[in-house]
Amino acid sequence: QIEALKHAKGRVAEAHNRWLAGEDIVRRERREEYNEINGIPIREQIISEQFFPSSSQSKTASTQLIVTRNSYGAQVANVDNIAIIDVDNDDLLRYRYPEHYSRHGFMPALLINQSKPSSKLKIWLFILVFILIASVIAWLGLSWLWLLAVMFGATAYLWQQASQRDKAIAQQYADNIASLMPYMTDLIQRRVAAHPAEQFRLYETPAGFRIIATHNTVLPKDGVVTEWFEFFHADANYVRLCQAQQCFRARLTAKPWRMAEVENNNLAKDIPAKEFWFADDISQHDSDNELQHTDLTARKQWI
Repeated sequence: QIEALKHAKGRVAEAHNRWLAGEDIVRRERREEYNEINGIPIREQIISEQFFPSSSQSKTASTQLIVTRNSYGAQVANVDNIAIIDVDNDDLLRYRYPEHYSRHGFMPALLINQSKPSSKLKIWLFILVFILIASVIAWLGLSWLWLLAVMFGATAYLWQQASQRDKAIAQQYADNIASLMPYMTDLIQRRVAAHPAEQFRLYETPAGFRIIATHNTVLPKDGVVTEWFEFFHADANYVRLCQAQQCFRARLTAKPWRMAEVENNNLAKDIPAKEFWFADDISQHDSDNELQHTDLTARKQWI
C-alpha cells in the first residue's frame, strides 16, 4: 500500500508538471479492459515477481518479470525488455486475402461477393412461380396443398444451395488458416536473412501466433520493436498497450471460455468479483464488506 501510494503521488506530480508545461493531459483515467483504448496503469493482482540480472559477460540489461492475474482469472506474464509480438489470425487473413475478408469484421467477404445476379434471378423466378401457381389454384378452385408442396420443394432446394455455399466458405477458411503457419515461418526467415543477428521463436496460439525475440533484450520504445510490430503484422491493440504500458505481455494460462471439459463441462462462465479482482484479501469482516468477502471467496473457488 505504501509503494502504491508513493507511485500514485509520483504520477500525479508528473502529470501536473506536464500540465504546467502546456501539455494537454488526460484529467481522469478510467479502469478499462485489455481491448479498450487506455488500459493503463495495469490494475491486476500480482502473483509473483522475478528479477534476472545480466551476466558479467553479456551486454544485455537485467530483466524484470511480473506475473499477474487478469480480470477473467488467467495468469499473464509482464516483462520489461524481452520482446513478445502478438499476431492474430484475423488480421493476417485480412492482410493476405483482402478480396475474401472484410476489414469491418471477420466474416469472409466471399459471402457478399457470392450474391451474383444468377442467384437473385433464381429467387425472383421462385417468387413468380409461387404467384403463378397461387393464381391457377385460386382460378381453378384446387387444393392449396399443391402450393405447399412446391414451397417445400423450393425451400429444400434453396437450403441445399446455401449448405453447399457454407461448406465451400468453411473449407476456404480452413485452407486459408492452414496457410498462415508457412506464411509466418517465411516472414521470420526473410527477417533473419536481412538481419542475421536476430533470432526468434514462433509459437502457435488458439487464435494466432506469438513471436519472441531471443537474441537480445529490447525496450518497447526501441525503434527495432516498431519495425517488428509492422513487419510481423502485430495486433493493433497489443501494440498500443505495449507502448502505453512500456512492457510486453503474454497470457500463461487458458481463457476460461476455451476450456472444453472442466468439472464435467460445467465450468461457470460468469466470473465472480470481476470488478475488484485485484483485491488480495479482506482483512476486516464488518457488515460493510461482508458481501465483498463472500464474492472474493467465490472468485477464489472459481479460479
